[in-house]
Order: sequence, then structure tokens, then C-alpha cells
Amino acid sequence: MMNAIQCGFLLGFWLLFFPVSSCGSSGDIQGEEIPDKNEEELVDPVIGLVAKKTAKANELELAWSNPPNTASVEISYLREGDDEASNTIINVRVYSEKKSSYLIKLSKYGTYQIGVVAINHYGRRSEKVTITATPAKEDAPPSFEIIHNTLPIADPHVLYHNGKYYAYGTRINGFEVYISEDLEHWRRNESLALPPENSWGTRWFWAPEVYYIASKNRFFMFYSVDEHICVASATRPEGPFVQDERRPIVPNEKGIDTSLFIDDDGTPYLYYVRFTDGNVIWVAEMNDDLKSIKSETLTRCITASEPWERIQGKVAEGPSILKRGNTYYLIYSANHFESKDYAVGYATSNSPMGPWIKYSGNPILRRDKPAASGLIGTGHGAPFVNGQGSYMYIYHAHASINSVGPRTSYINDLVISVDGVISVGGETIRPVVIR
Repeated sequence: MMNAIQCGFLLGFWLLFFPVSSCGSSGDIQGEEIPDKNEEELVDPVIGLVAKKTAKANELELAWSNPPNTASVEISYLREGDDEASNTIINVRVYSEKKSSYLIKLSKYGTYQIGVVAINHYGRRSEKVTITATPAKEDAPPSFEIIHNTLPIADPHVLYHNGKYYAYGTRINGFEVYISEDLEHWRRNESLALPPENSWGTRWFWAPEVYYIASKNRFFMFYSVDEHICVASATRPEGPFVQDERRPIVPNEKGIDTSLFIDDDGTPYLYYVRFTDGNVIWVAEMNDDLKSIKSETLTRCITASEPWERIQGKVAEGPSILKRGNTYYLIYSANHFESKDYAVGYATSNSPMGPWIKYSGNPILRRDKPAASGLIGTGHGAPFVNGQGSYMYIYHAHASINSVGPRTSYINDLVISVDGVISVGGETIRPVVIR
């Protein structure tokens, strides 16, 4: 058995080299002090909490200042009158930011009670700061500056693609493109859709029409330049379009006003104006490359033969094709474009090659028709399908009763009745250019 002297000696030796640490006093803790989570500690609340409407319906932008050592905030919101179970809680990291913000996207319109709690690095929470706020009920009108009170193109054409409208027309050497989401406000694209250097010709760039051909996954622009018909293509509706084969579609003959139609069986047809005893609309089947026609299929469609078509000049031009059921509609313009009586009519056929029967109620658009809304020299338009699946018609008109130019474009509804009759009407859209 070990005696008392030996035990005391060993105990002293042990304490000398292995001192006992106590956890009962914070003064004996080595390194960082760990707070007792059971002790109450004051956490400052957020400061200056505000909630502002945005330009969008049912959105609130929160902003606040964080107290020191804030790791995150807890945001809660509940619409007045809703059950407490509908309360939404979101935790947002703030990473010691002095000022923070958060966008709340609400599912319903109403007045909301919003609460924010600051949380420090140890999980302690502040008192909740609460405010009430009401978002905008509807989206605010877009902010823009009108730089032109008209859409300054003639011989216009509209392509609707992936939720946007693209307008092309006659104005300068080469072709511009204007882009819109609502048909009323248009922004001019910074770059030309077709720069002159991408074309065979150098002057008289007229009447572009653009089509997306899904089988080729490309956009094709058919147009006139130097009184010849040409085609260029691009990967985007904005362009740049490039005429990769620098020659006209019909090399040895003048022509203008091209319009493409692809039938249900996939056969492409090109309608255009030849100068054969005045301006006359012809059609030819195209080859699959969409760069050339089958000359042996050339067929005459429309000549200016009716009195309303020959008030000034012997002109039938600006063709466009629609198909409803088994009926083909050829919409065209007649008279010289400088005539105040420039006007729009149509003809029907049971074949894309004709023969064509003119509608007995022509013209369907002219200065004396209600759809013209007082416009002069209305014509050379093109039908298109809007985002809701309905037909519309874009066309140009003279600058005034006394001046042809600069011609500008307008849009109306185009309706095919149950009896197969086309009419142009509805409220006239008067587009503007914005930035």
C-alpha cells in the first residue's frame, strides 16, 4: 500500500504538468469567448424598412439598413384578410451588407403586412419591424420617347416571329427593320436588315418581304433592286441578310414586287410584277432552293382591266397570297402609286396558278372607304397573322392630300367572312417609332 507521503508527491507532480481546467468560469476560457445562448442579448432591428411599387403588377421592392453583425433577415408577408396559414416566410442572407433590398413577387393584388427580423451570426433574432404596402394593380405603361409620329416605310411587310413583329419596307438604299411587341410602338434596329453591299443591285431597293422557312431554318427576304427581283437570306429576322448568289432570280428581265407563297404540299410559288403591257402580276413555281423559278410555269394572273384600277396608269402590283380552305386569295394594288386613288382589291381561284376571278366589290381599301380613316393613296400592303392568330393588313399611304411622300404605314384588321369575302376594317393602328 502506498503511504501518504508518496501519494502527495505523485499528486503534486500530476498537477504541475497537467493543470485542471474549469468550465465554471468564463475567465478560464482559452481563445474566443462562446456566449451562453441561454443568456438574453439585445439584437438591433433593421432600420428604415420601406416597400415600393415597381412598374410591374403585384411586385414590391423592399429596402432597409442592417444593424451590425447581421447575418440574415427573415421576411414575412401576408395579405390583409387572408388566413394566417397563407403567411409567406423567406430567409435572405445579407453577408454583413449595410443596406439590402429584396423583390417580392406577389401572387395576388391587395394590401400586405410585411415583417422583417434581423438575425445575427449566433442565430439570435431582433424584434420584428412591420409595415403595410400595396403593389401596383397593373403593369405601368412602357417608358419611351417618340421620335417619329409615323412608321416611315412604304410597300410594308410584317413578319411575326417568336412574340415580336418585324416590319420591312421601302425607304432607303438597303432595307431597315423595325421591331415591335404591340404593333403600335416600333424601334428601329441599329443595323440594316439588308445593307446595299450584301445585294446584287445598288439602287431602287423596293418592297421587301421576309419569310421564315422552317425546313431550311433560315429567313428569306424577297425584294426588288434596280428593277430586278432578288432573294437574300439570314439566320435572324433582324439580318444581316446576304444575297449569296449575286444575280437576280430572273437575270434577263426586269421585274418588281415579289411575294412568296408555299402551298400545303410544300410547293413554292413566286408572284411578282412583269412589265408586260403595263404592270402585270405573274406567278411561277420556284425551285426548291428558293433562288430561281421554273420559267416554263410562268402564268399571267392580274392585269389592270377594271375602271377603278385605271384611274391613273395601267398598273396592277403589290401581290400577296392567302389560302382559306380550297380557295386562294390574291390581294393586289392598282393605279399608279402616286395616285390619290391608289387602292387595294383581291381575286380568288381554286388554284395557285389561277385563273383568277376579281371580287365584284373591289376596291376593299381606298381613300373613300371607312377603313382608310381619311388617308390618301392607300395601297401596296401585305397581310400577316398577329400574336392572337388573326389576320391583319399593313399598307402605306401618302403624306397628305397635297404630297405623296414621305409615304408612311398603317395597320387594320383583315377579315374573311363565312361567305369567303375579304374586308379591311376595324380601328386603324397608326404606328410610331420610339427609342
